[in-house]
Amino acid sequence: MLHKLLSIALLLGLPINVSAQEAPVQAEGLINSPITTAPEHDLLMTRVHIAPNTILPMHSHPTEEFLYILGGEAILRIVGRDDQLLTAGEAVVIPAGDIHTAVTHASEAIALTTRVQPKGQPVRIAAPKKD
Repeated sequence: MLHKLLSIALLLGLPINVSAQEAPVQAEGLINSPITTAPEHDLLMTRVHIAPNTILPMHSHPTEEFLYILGGEAILRIVGRDDQLLTAGEAVVIPAGDIHTAVTHASEAIALTTRVQPKGQPVRIAAPKKD
């Protein structure tokens, strides 16, 4: 059925958007390396692209997260604190264990995250669901 509809649209000269929908969040691991002076830890560096109008799930990390905004803007929402608008060129440290999220509106956000990750621990811990 879809094939037939596409054929009719092509015959009529109608515009067709056949591109796959982009995921709201794309993460590209840049570094995942052991730290020789801290053998129980790895260094993780990730480039994160958050599409406009996206709210990430609330989560935390077992260690600090070092966040640098490369482009665009996002609201950093940490439980128990005021929201913080972050724009290109700004950096922030998210304390270990703090439940947080990022929110974008009309603009996308491109960020660099860095963590010193204890081996054997999850990188991200989902926040408990509220009843």
